[in-house]
Amino acid sequence: PPRAPPPPAPRRRRPPRGTSAMANGDAAPAAELPAKLGAAFRPELAKYCRLEPLSLEELKSVKALLEAKGTLDVSRAKCKDKDGKPTGPFSASAANAKGDHSGSSMFGSWLRDNCIIAYGLFLTDPDGQGCEDAKACINSIATFLLTHESHRMELVINGHKNVTGTEPQTWMDRPHIRFIGETGLEDTKWYNHKQNDALGYFMWTRIQLALAGKLPLDGPHYKLLGQLFDFLRTIECWNDLDAGHWEEHSAQHASSMGPCLAATKAFKELIEQEGLTLPPCKPDTLDLLEKNLKEQLGLVLPNETIKPAEHHRDADSALIFLCYPLAVVPDSMGLQILERLQKVMGHIAMCRYRKDSYWCKDYKDKVGDDPTKHFTDEELKERDAMLQPGEEAQWCLFDPMVSAYYGKLYQSTGKAEYLNMQQLFLARALAAITGDDCEFGPWMCCEAYYLTKGVWKPNDNTPLVWTQIDLKMALHEMENSLSGVKKRPAGMKRPASAMS
Repeated sequence: PPRAPPPPAPRRRRPPRGTSAMANGDAAPAAELPAKLGAAFRPELAKYCRLEPLSLEELKSVKALLEAKGTLDVSRAKCKDKDGKPTGPFSASAANAKGDHSGSSMFGSWLRDNCIIAYGLFLTDPDGQGCEDAKACINSIATFLLTHESHRMELVINGHKNVTGTEPQTWMDRPHIRFIGETGLEDTKWYNHKQNDALGYFMWTRIQLALAGKLPLDGPHYKLLGQLFDFLRTIECWNDLDAGHWEEHSAQHASSMGPCLAATKAFKELIEQEGLTLPPCKPDTLDLLEKNLKEQLGLVLPNETIKPAEHHRDADSALIFLCYPLAVVPDSMGLQILERLQKVMGHIAMCRYRKDSYWCKDYKDKVGDDPTKHFTDEELKERDAMLQPGEEAQWCLFDPMVSAYYGKLYQSTGKAEYLNMQQLFLARALAAITGDDCEFGPWMCCEAYYLTKGVWKPNDNTPLVWTQIDLKMALHEMENSLSGVKKRPAGMKRPASAMS
């Protein structure tokens, strides 16, 4: 396809009726900033989308506005059984003005999404309904893994199945990282389940709830964690060529190693905290995982992938999650990651990575009726050929996490420059909330904006619950910064995962 023209140069003007200024690339003139700040899609949010840090009263005001409009309401995405009772997990995308996504794969329950959602609910509401929903979500995932996936791990651990390598026929033999949330059953449709980060996120979140005393470990959950650690050891997750955060190219992903390391270190802390003398895995598994994961992660970062060479990637937005909420890298590395991420920052939001063809220009016209279609490595090559540079989709789940991490940096150092950056990326996240011209409805947190017929519009997976919870965490950390809070709420511990 012909290459789309770049967004217009920054200028101040009123957008034409029915058109959002941000969709046309207008941005505040601030060349020295790491990312542009465009006009908000919602005029009601314009006063909050600025470079000057908000006051605490302004923050409370915008939070109240978002709550009133349902922007942060994730309850619409709760999976329910045939009687309408919530089952614990969340679908990836909640109901919107065009329907409930029940005919799309986005109605499935991903471990990765659900664990980040659960942690965000716990973090922002540790003594209320948010924590209860987090516990229900994690319990449902644990039940699914114990019922349907434990035997898969045992076959691998005991040498009866080899699931390493890049052959697609082995991908369904791994623990499934996506299931049917309404029933708790496996989805038997072929899928790429070689996603070590999803397992790491489950383990880490489960352990955080135990560390805080919100969901103490029982025997089955203790056994499950041991199986997961031994499985990761058996497949040598530090060298495993998995599909990564984006379920795509087979490579050694830093964003997959990070959650596994975070879980390992957190479990070691839990063992010490609870005085547990008999780990539920092989005696040296935890030490072996920690040693090898730290070593390999240190070699790869601040890159996302360096092997195989054909998939080398020096900047990937998935790495922000290693900074926040996992806190699995020291701040010196976190700052390097932030610098690299400037390469993927767009005028609305952030690319997953450059040369990312998922939801590229006119994606639905090129891919067909199922924009959530899953791809093998060979099919990915064909899809990647559709992309023209600069036409990558811009995803809305990263700016909130960049803001939250800058918040942690400000809270630990008191440096005003970090608070300014925290505000910039919170403003970008707020500015991306959908306007009245969004076909899926106003006041929603998108998965991504993509270029279609020459205009940047929200993609079909709107609202994305992952983006909703990320924004909720970003607002939480801004409140901590403005309130002078430098520690986590009572009853909570800082994630036990900082690399040392």
